[in-house]
Amino acid sequence: VVSRKDLCKYQKYIEGLKRVDYCARILNGGTGAITLVLIESEDEAGERWTTVGVSPNIIDASFQALMDSVVYKLVKSNAPA
Repeated sequence: VVSRKDLCKYQKYIEGLKRVDYCARILNGGTGAITLVLIESEDEAGERWTTVGVSPNIIDASFQALMDSVVYKLVKSNAPA
């Protein structure tokens, strides 16, 4: 599990980040089912954005969407590379 503490030097750039909504959808049934995950996030200014993860594994799809949200917030905050 990735926590905010794991991001050390980026902590101050993501302090205001919070998850507002989480939605998982199964796109097709059967053994090859694909999961679509949408995560809506919000920053300290109230700006919201949605990120997407797609995978046969719901955990992987969720992680993709979550990481994209964190990366978006870091870019938006002009965090150093």
